[in-house]
Amino acid sequence: MGIDTAANGALIDADGNASQMLYTLGTPRKGNLWETTAVPEIRVQAGNLAQELLKPLNPKPDATTFMLKKPVMLFRQLFDKESSTYTYLIADPESKTAILIDPVLEQVERDLQILQQLGLTLSYCVETHIHADHITGTDRLRTLTGCLGILPENAAANCADHYIADGNILELGNVQIRAIATPGHTDSHMAYLVNDTHLLTGDALFIRGCGRTDFQSGDAESLYDAVTQKLFTLPDDTLVYPGHDYQGQTVSTIGEEKRWNPRFAGRSRNQFIELMKNLNLPQPKKMLEAVPANQHCGRVLVALDYQI
Repeated sequence: MGIDTAANGALIDADGNASQMLYTLGTPRKGNLWETTAVPEIRVQAGNLAQELLKPLNPKPDATTFMLKKPVMLFRQLFDKESSTYTYLIADPESKTAILIDPVLEQVERDLQILQQLGLTLSYCVETHIHADHITGTDRLRTLTGCLGILPENAAANCADHYIADGNILELGNVQIRAIATPGHTDSHMAYLVNDTHLLTGDALFIRGCGRTDFQSGDAESLYDAVTQKLFTLPDDTLVYPGHDYQGQTVSTIGEEKRWNPRFAGRSRNQFIELMKNLNLPQPKKMLEAVPANQHCGRVLVALDYQI
């Protein structure tokens, strides 16, 4: 009447072994199914046979396959339009503790709102350097949240709760932030490598550019050495997040900057120094206001003129 088949439609040979290659459905299966010619029955067999044939391509998942891994860190890039400054919010999702890198005074309310919305407690405000183009929000945030202010070692300021040195690691639950001394834009500048994947370069390295070196004890030789001998030795897929961007760019990689950054790609040390010497850039608009304030972690000093 038909062919002997297994329950999955595989053909059975004379020795009773089910084939791993030959299957059938419908009328040939009358040998053991008897009634198997109606369309509804064949439709069910076709569906079952399709699943059987797809099994080698879809191995049964183990118990962990569908468990979604929790993110190791929360990472947000925030922007101040007036100064083109990026502030970075980094948090440990488990402990709900957070760090702000390079906060801006005018954006303190924004930062507080994000912290509140995400249920985060601010532990630290960390600076890459003493800024000349904006006033930091560290002192204001320290007053409002009780967080600690951290500055690079040897920064021209005595307001920090802690100073961070080259190679120091700041831990926040599952988040590790390693300080990398990158002097040149200023004489006390730090980049921060977060969990070995996200590099916050401050003003040492921009996307297709770098910070200037003509004030605040800046030094082009030191900047070239810091970028090429420290930052450019990191893996090419390390993400680069700068302290500023003026073209709307948000992220790059070490590999991209090594190849395409016009300040460094194909330039010798002497060529870089000569280039930086001849930029002739105007001073930052807020420099006279920002530097003194940032030497006090963003505390604005008001001079009172008493007239008698």
